[in-house]
Amino acid sequence: MTNLLRDSDSIQFVIGTKINEAHQSPRHPEDLEIRRNIAKRLARVLQKKYLKEVNIRYI
Repeated sequence: MTNLLRDSDSIQFVIGTKINEAHQSPRHPEDLEIRRNIAKRLARVLQKKYLKEVNIRYI
């Protein structure tokens, strides 16, 4: 996956926002926040260090 990211000029992340009720209570959307934070941090590194065009879309 790292090779694909480094070899691409434009990267699109599509991230789901559904909470898996089997693993946690829907009243505590901690998993959703973790996904968003990881995506933002990864996008920031790809943009700053590797000069990639990165878009994040949450569905």
